[in-house]
Amino acid sequence: MLRAIVNASRNIVCGPEMRVIPALCHLNQQIEDGHLDVLEANYGLDAQALHDRFARTIDRLLTPLHHKTGARVAEKTPANILHFPRLRRLFPDSPLIAVVRDGRDVVASLLSMDWTDARTGQPMAITRDATAAARLWVQSVEAGRKLADDPGFIELRYERLASDPQAEIGHLFDRLGEDEAALARALDHVRHFDRAAGQAESSAERVSQPIDKTAIGRWQRDLTPGQIRQVEHEAGPVLEALGYV
Repeated sequence: MLRAIVNASRNIVCGPEMRVIPALCHLNQQIEDGHLDVLEANYGLDAQALHDRFARTIDRLLTPLHHKTGARVAEKTPANILHFPRLRRLFPDSPLIAVVRDGRDVVASLLSMDWTDARTGQPMAITRDATAAARLWVQSVEAGRKLADDPGFIELRYERLASDPQAEIGHLFDRLGEDEAALARALDHVRHFDRAAGQAESSAERVSQPIDKTAIGRWQRDLTPGQIRQVEHEAGPVLEALGYV
């Protein structure tokens, strides 16, 4: 939903999920942890030089979209948030935006998916096991909140976004330095949303409709009592810290 909204602004272009940046961040960490001494001793590459090269690689992946549109580029692969601390090292000045949603609703959403692991062809654990889905939610929230004091970190709440999009996107656009005209276009996202471009995203059909609040609290309809207990056991302290329970 946020991708569709900001993409409609025309000042920010946010294409369908690239799904590449988490892999590059993971590789960057592997090299730094396991091979930096060799690179530094033999090739003159210290940690900063390594990070600069990875940052340029990611930038070059996003640059064609900037050249095509002339707009700022946002990339919204969900797993990016697991690497926010590393992305901050690679991009010291980039805004990093997190959308936080009630973990119980997130689990209900994940359990409705039919995603498979590309390596094994088997259903992903987060689509079958409430505990695994809740654990991923906790990891994601905690990774983002490591940057809570970072001036470039922006946290939005899904519930506020769905209930009062003008206020929540207005807050975001204020932080990003975007103007009222961009905000007005963004809030009319349905008229601009390209459903076909988002076909790889499970929520594309839903997001093509006007914003409403029907998905808030879906866990009460979709989760069994046993699944609710699993989620609260795994994620209870974080749900409480965020004010969801």
